[in-house]
Amino acid sequence: MTRLAGCALALLLAAPCFAGDASGFDPAVIDRCLAKAPTQGARADCAGTGMEACLDYARGKYTGDDPDFPMANCLDASHQAWEAKLTGVYEAALEAQGERAAKPPEALRQVERNWLQFREALCNQARDAAAEGKGDLARARCIRDETARQVALLMALGDAE
Repeated sequence: MTRLAGCALALLLAAPCFAGDASGFDPAVIDRCLAKAPTQGARADCAGTGMEACLDYARGKYTGDDPDFPMANCLDASHQAWEAKLTGVYEAALEAQGERAAKPPEALRQVERNWLQFREALCNQARDAAAEGKGDLARARCIRDETARQVALLMALGDAE
């Protein structure tokens, strides 16, 4: 299967192939928001940044009959962008801890593993508690928001150095 055919199939299955491209979400909005946010709390508030523009774009492009598709598309694209940001911030935190022999990076790795389990459990709970038919959106929003909070937390570790 060619990449284009794979992307067409993924689009039909409501999974954007190129987050930031076909989805209408611009990952650069995350960097701009984080750069302006002076504190961990303000950085966590960046979770929903870029969603309005993405939704406007998605609503203009989507002609199907699923009213939740534009939101699902944008939440997925936003989450993918936050995951990419988390990877970079996490790797920088590991490197910084590795340079300080007193705090081995294994502790941070364990914290991150525990956080991933927490995020999954929390967001599964959000899905289960959502109104009927809205569970997947609630879970996707939770995953995106918790990932943004973790980025803010890891960035705050770097601020404290």
